[in-house]
Amino acid sequence: MSDDVPTDVETVLTQLFAAGQDALDDDDIDTCQQVVGSVESVATNKLAEGERKARLLHGCERVRELLAEEEVAVAVEYLRAMDEQLTDGG
Repeated sequence: MSDDVPTDVETVLTQLFAAGQDALDDDDIDTCQQVVGSVESVATNKLAEGERKARLLHGCERVRELLAEEEVAVAVEYLRAMDEQLTDGG
């Protein structure tokens, strides 16, 4: 894919996805919301325009919607899928 992710950016995003999942495992929705905001910032500022960036930003929006709907288990799966999509090359 043309929008390769620099290793340092991939590492940060992977850590953020794990932090978001951990927060939800601890029923800490506020922390997860902050993590999602950080993912959005990293994706916006550090990823090249392209499908991967668009998918990650869409995923962040979807996680926020799911948390607002109290669909925590689905939000966890979204975070997991976003991480897999990032590390599997989009």
